[in-house]
Amino acid sequence: VGTVAPFVMMMMESSREAVTWCTECEVLLCTGCEKHHTKSKASKDHKTMSTKDYHNLPKFMLEISSQCRDHKKKFELYCSFHACPCCVQCITDKHKKCQDLKPLSDILKQVKSSASVQLFEKDLKNVKENLEEIIKYLNSRMNTSNSQKTKAAEQIRSMRKSIDDFLNKLEQKIS
Repeated sequence: VGTVAPFVMMMMESSREAVTWCTECEVLLCTGCEKHHTKSKASKDHKTMSTKDYHNLPKFMLEISSQCRDHKKKFELYCSFHACPCCVQCITDKHKKCQDLKPLSDILKQVKSSASVQLFEKDLKNVKENLEEIIKYLNSRMNTSNSQKTKAAEQIRSMRKSIDDFLNKLEQKIS
């Protein structure tokens, strides 16, 4: 994961500002590289997002990699027995006897289209809306509280002035 700012593209080691993150290549792209990236046969179907959206992702999502830590190769298969993604090297090293290896892309399509994911997205949307309402309510309460404090302070000053005026008059009467 790169630093938050400045965004510098990583494809050609240029210092032009990056505008897009490719989720599959895991690189930042400037406008020029993005154009080439979207036209290339190898990468035209890759999912991308703006660098702003990329850096607004939760930290745990930024730490997820599509590459195997052990072999530095892209995950291509999913082992149902071990419930983990695998690169081609993992298959020969750790999953020789595993029977249920499926293309990772098929698994991801199933997950994205599953009803539980759609329900989860709906629930997350509802939670977000509820949190926004709570924030609005709390901001409103804080504003009310602040205006009440200001009003109370003004009343105290007014009462103090009245008391001072009264005491001054009393003092003048006895002097």
